[in-house]
Amino acid sequence: MISIVSSWSGWKDIVSSNGVVVSVAVTVVAISWSIISKRRNGGKLLPGPRGFPLIGNLLSLEPDLHFYFTKLAKVYGPIYKLQWGMKCCVVLNSPALAKEGLRDQDAKFADRDGPVVGMVLSYGGIDMVWGASDAEWRKLRKICAHELMSNTNLDSCYSLRRNEVRKMVKDLYSKIETPVDVYGAVFTTNLNVIMSILWGGTLLVGAEKTSVNAEFRQLFHEIVELSAQPNVSDFFPFLEWLDIQGIEKKSKALLAWMDRIFASIIDQHMKLERTQEVHKESKDFLQFLLELMEKQDPKTQITMTQMKALFMDIAVGGTDTTSTTVEWVITEMIQNPDMMKKAQQELEEVVGKNNIVEESHISMLPYLDAVVRETLRLHSPAAMLVRRCPDSPCTIGGYTIPKGAKVIFNVWGMHMDAEAWSNPSEFLPERFLTSTPDNMKKYDYRGTNFNYLPFGSGRRVCVGISLAERMVTYLSATLLHSFEWQLPEGTKLDLTGKFGIVSRKAIPLVAVPTPRFSNPEFYERLHRRGNGETRFPPGPRGLPLVGNLLSLEPDLHVYFAKLSKIYGPVIKLQLGRMCVIVFNSSSVAKEVLRDQDANFSGRHIPTSALIMTYGGKDIIWGQSDQEWRKLRKILTHELLSNTSLDSSYSLRRSEIRRMVKDVYGMIGTPINVGEQVFVATLNVVLNMLWGGTIQGDERIRVGIQFRQLFNEMIELGLKPNISDFFPFFTRFDIQGIEKKSWKIFNEMDRMFDSVIDQHLKLEKENNGLKLGSSKDFLQYLLELTKKHESKTQVTMAQLKALLQDVVVAGTDTSATTLEWAMSEVVKNPEVMRKAQEELDEVVGKNSIVEESHMNQLPYLEAVVKETLRLHPAGPLLIPHRSITSAVVAGYTIPEGSRVFVNLWAIHRDSEAWNNPLMFQPERFLSSDVNLKKYGYTGNNFDYIPFGSGRRICAGTPLAERMLIYVLASLLHSFDWKLPEGEKLDLTEKFGIVLKKATPLVAIPTPRLSNLDFY
Repeated sequence: MISIVSSWSGWKDIVSSNGVVVSVAVTVVAISWSIISKRRNGGKLLPGPRGFPLIGNLLSLEPDLHFYFTKLAKVYGPIYKLQWGMKCCVVLNSPALAKEGLRDQDAKFADRDGPVVGMVLSYGGIDMVWGASDAEWRKLRKICAHELMSNTNLDSCYSLRRNEVRKMVKDLYSKIETPVDVYGAVFTTNLNVIMSILWGGTLLVGAEKTSVNAEFRQLFHEIVELSAQPNVSDFFPFLEWLDIQGIEKKSKALLAWMDRIFASIIDQHMKLERTQEVHKESKDFLQFLLELMEKQDPKTQITMTQMKALFMDIAVGGTDTTSTTVEWVITEMIQNPDMMKKAQQELEEVVGKNNIVEESHISMLPYLDAVVRETLRLHSPAAMLVRRCPDSPCTIGGYTIPKGAKVIFNVWGMHMDAEAWSNPSEFLPERFLTSTPDNMKKYDYRGTNFNYLPFGSGRRVCVGISLAERMVTYLSATLLHSFEWQLPEGTKLDLTGKFGIVSRKAIPLVAVPTPRFSNPEFYERLHRRGNGETRFPPGPRGLPLVGNLLSLEPDLHVYFAKLSKIYGPVIKLQLGRMCVIVFNSSSVAKEVLRDQDANFSGRHIPTSALIMTYGGKDIIWGQSDQEWRKLRKILTHELLSNTSLDSSYSLRRSEIRRMVKDVYGMIGTPINVGEQVFVATLNVVLNMLWGGTIQGDERIRVGIQFRQLFNEMIELGLKPNISDFFPFFTRFDIQGIEKKSWKIFNEMDRMFDSVIDQHLKLEKENNGLKLGSSKDFLQYLLELTKKHESKTQVTMAQLKALLQDVVVAGTDTSATTLEWAMSEVVKNPEVMRKAQEELDEVVGKNSIVEESHMNQLPYLEAVVKETLRLHPAGPLLIPHRSITSAVVAGYTIPEGSRVFVNLWAIHRDSEAWNNPLMFQPERFLSSDVNLKKYGYTGNNFDYIPFGSGRRICAGTPLAERMLIYVLASLLHSFDWKLPEGEKLDLTEKFGIVLKKATPLVAIPTPRLSNLDFY
C-alpha cells in the first residue's frame, strides 16, 4: 500500500484537469503566504531543483522515481529537497545519510505520513505499516514478530509451505514444454502459504479455503491498482474532503469488501468453536488473535479492528514482494546460464537428483543464497522504503529537515553506489562469496549494513524478514532444482524494471520449464491399473496404465486436429481407464450425430457435473431417457419458444440499452468488452427465469451472487480429475474436487431455495400469485411441481437443475462469441465499416436498434455466422457416450466410449471451406450460397456451431437473437478501436468454452447523432 505511485506521468493528466487546477489555484493562492512563512527556518537550506509556483516539482517527476532520484543526486548531492504541492519531500541517497536517519535518529524518523488509500485500508492507520510508532504499534509488532514470524512458529508450519511448493511443482510439471508465467505460479503459492498460516486451521474445508483465497487474490490486485494512482489530496491535504478523484470512495469500497471477507472467516471460527470443532493442535494465527481479544491484559489485548488491520498487513506485505523477487531470480538465471548451472550443481550435490528440495537444505546452499542476495541488491522490490515523517525538526548531513516532511530513503540508489559496490550494474553473486569468513553475515537482512538495505532498517525494518528469507530461497531452489528454464523460441529476455508499489519486471517473465529429475515419480505420483485392449480406431501409442494422458496438449481441439492428419478422421486415445474416440470430419460427424444419434446420445458424467446437476437430473448431463425428454420439451416449448421469446423482448431490450448506457459512460476509455456483454447476457437470462418473482435490489444481489458462483463452477469444471480417468479413486477424492463440488452445489442450492422461498412468500401474501403477463419461468415450473400429471410434473431437484442449465449454458457461450465477433471486426476495419453502413441504412443514425431489425441485416448475420465458424464456443461439443458397441467409418466403437466431435476442425476443413483460416463473412453471402444452408439446426455437417441431433443446444433460438441484437447495438452505437500502442491478440484458450486467451479491451466512441439515445 505504499503511496509512491507507479506512473508519475499520470500526475500531469490530473493536473491538466480544469476542476483540479481551479480547486488548487483558488485555495492555494489564498494561503500561500502563510505556508511560505511557516516553512522558513534558520537552518541550512536543502538544495534541489526549482519548482513551479503552487505545485512545486510535481510536473517534472519521471515515471521511474528511483532512477530520477539517483540522477538528481548526481546534480544536487546525496540529500536534496523536492516540493510536491504543499508537501516537502526530502530524498536521502547515500548509506551514510541512511545510517543517520535509520539508526542514529531512528526514533525521530519512525512516524509515517500516510496517504489516503493507506489510511483507509489500514482502518485509520492502526496497523504496523502506517500506524504511528506508539505503544499500540509496538504491541502489534511484538505480537506479529513473537508469534506469527517467530522461528518456532515458522518451523511448526513448514508442512504448509512444503505442500504448497510441491503443489506448484506438480502444476508446472503439467505444463512442461509450454510457456508459463513464472510470477503467476509463485504468487499463487505465496498467497496460499500466507492464507494457510493466517486461517488455515479455521477454514478446514479445502473448497472453502480455495474460495476465500481466490477472492482475496482479486481484492489484492484491486488494492495494488488503486494504491498506484496519484492522489491530489495527498499533496494538497485541504482538498481531501472533496475527494476529487473518488479515490477515498473507492478505498472505502475495497475496505468494506475486505472487511466482509474477514468477518466471514471470523464467523466461521466462532461457529466451529461453538460446535467444538476448532482443532487445537493446528491453531492458526486467527485463533491466537481471537484469544488475545478475550484477555483483559492491556499489554496483549487487541481490538477486532486491530486484528483485521494486522491481517491486511501480512497478506499484502507477504505476497507480492516475495513473488517479484523469485521472478527476478529466475530471470537472472536465464540471463546468465553459467550461474544457473552453478546453482543447479550445488543443488545436486546437497539435495541430489533423485530427491526433492527441503527447507533444511537451504543453509547448505551458499551460492544460491548469494544469488538471492544479489537479486535483492540489483532488483530490490522496495526500491524506496515506505516513507518516514519526522515528528520534529532535525538535522541530517548538516541540513535541517522540517517537521512533517516526507523523507524517502532511495535504497535502489544506495545499492547502485559505485563507492560501496564494484561494477554495481552487473549481476555478480560472487561478490557475496569472497574469502572473508563473515562476508555473508556482513550483508544480512537486518539492516545493520547501510550499503545493503533490501528490508529497511531500524524499528521500521520489515517484520516479515524471517518468512521472506525462507520462502525466496526455498522457492528459487525448488524451481531451479526441479526444472531447466529457457525462453520460448524467438523471444528475448527483457530486464527492464517497472517502478511501483513493488518494483516489478516491466514485462513478466514467461519461460518454458523442462524436467530435471531422473525419476518422474517426484513430479506426478499416478496410481496405475491395467486395462484390457479392444479393437479401436488408429491412434498414438500410449504408456502402460496411463495411456496417452501424459502426451495430451493444452489445446485439445488443435491437438486432435493434428493427430487426425496422421491417423485419419477417426482416432482413438486411451486416457487412463477411459477409451476416447475423436471424430474430426463432417462425414463421420454425420454418422454419429444423425445416422446413429440414439446410440451416441449418452453421457459420461464427470464427478463435479454429477454433483452440481442434482445427480444428473438436468438436460446437459442427464441420460436421454423419458425424464430427460420431458424436461427438454418443457424448456423448448415454454421458456425458449418463439412466443415466449417475443413476450420477453422488453427484458432483453432494457438490459441491452442499459449496457449501451454503461458503455457510453466509459467512452474514450478502454473497456473489457467480454465483461460488458457477459453481464448483459446474464441479466437477460436471470430476468427470464425469475424476473417476475424478485425485483429491484434483490434481483441485482441475486445476479451478482450467481455471477460469482458461475465463475467458480467454470474454474472447477476446467480441472482434470484423476477420478474421471481412474474411477477406482473416486472414493478417495484425491484432488478434493468432489468436496469442492459439494461446496459449490450447496451454495447454489441455497440461492435457488432463497428465490423459491421469495416466490412462495409473495404467493402467500397475495393469496395466490397472479402477475398475469409477467409470469416468469420459475412460476411456471413451480406450478408443474404441484401437478400430478406424470407427463408434465417435475420434482424440485429437476426444477433447480433446469434453472442451472439455462443460466450456465445461456451466458458464457453467448458472451464469448460476442467478444470474438467484436475482436474480428476491430481487427478487420472494412468488416466493421460494412456492418455499420448496413445498420445505418436499416436502423438509421437517429434511431436505436430493435430486434425487429435483425431479419434485415444479412451482412451482420454473416459476421455472426463466420464468428461461430472460426471461433465456435464449444470446440469439441459436450462429449457423448456410446450406449452400445457401434461401427462408424468401418471402425468398431466400444460400448461406453467417450466420444468427441471436433467441430473446430470441421469448421476449418479446407475441403469444405475456401481459405478456412481467414475471417470472411462474405463466404455466406455469395450468389451460390444460401444463408439458410448454413443455419443453426445442425443439418449441414460442415457447419454445426450448436451441435446436431437430439443433443443439439436447446438454447439456440435465444442465442441467435442475443448474438445479433447485442452485436448490432454495439456496432451501431459506437465506433471501436484498440488502445494506443496495443495489438490485437486472437490467441485461443481451450476450455469448456473456447475463449480469447487475452480479453478484448477496446475504446468506444459514440456514433449516434442524438446523444439522448444513450
